[in-house]
Amino acid sequence: MVRQSSDDPDRGDLNRARILEPPIESDGAALKSLFSRTVWLVFLLLSSFTLGLAALLPSTAEAQEENTTYMEKCEAGFRYGLSDERNEAYFRKYEAFFNWYLPWAWRPESGWILASRLDFTGSLLRAGGTNGFLGSVGPALAVRKKGWIVGLDLGVSPAVLSQDHYGDEDLSGHFQILTHAGISLFPIRNLSIGYEFQHVSNADIQQPNPGLNMHNVEISYRFW
Repeated sequence: MVRQSSDDPDRGDLNRARILEPPIESDGAALKSLFSRTVWLVFLLLSSFTLGLAALLPSTAEAQEENTTYMEKCEAGFRYGLSDERNEAYFRKYEAFFNWYLPWAWRPESGWILASRLDFTGSLLRAGGTNGFLGSVGPALAVRKKGWIVGLDLGVSPAVLSQDHYGDEDLSGHFQILTHAGISLFPIRNLSIGYEFQHVSNADIQQPNPGLNMHNVEISYRFW
């Protein structure tokens, strides 16, 4: 039997080609990377646009009835979300939500409003061929400004997962903590559209604790 020498020029060229060959990125990873970059770009553009529009058109919100003080009583809507590159599985979320504004609010003479509310969410979470329910109830704060058509929201809620395994992803436990922050635009009196970032984690109660980041777009109807 004749053994091929390690100095074979053909084999050397092949090895060099393998070394120089860039790693092939899977279609799923490429799509997640593209989506993550696109979401952050859209978020920055939306934030800049809404803040600029609010500054340029202060009369838009002032045209609303004075007794509403620019704060709705409650709102109900729908969110659609996708995960970023943090996880092994690629998550999709379909969420219905209801926000109930509480009577406690801070209203300084400057026109700012810091309102308290209670948020309710119910979601269908899908990844790795598995469907699960994610539900949460918890407090939140809403920031508004008289004369502005943009608002900010943030909060934290205890959450429950019906499934904690999605394909190769182990979220470790049915009890989770959901934190969220978002920005909303009010183009007309009863309509709100916006973006919300959500982070779901078990707060290291169990291990592993990979966490889950969701980027959501939302639309809601505001009740006065």
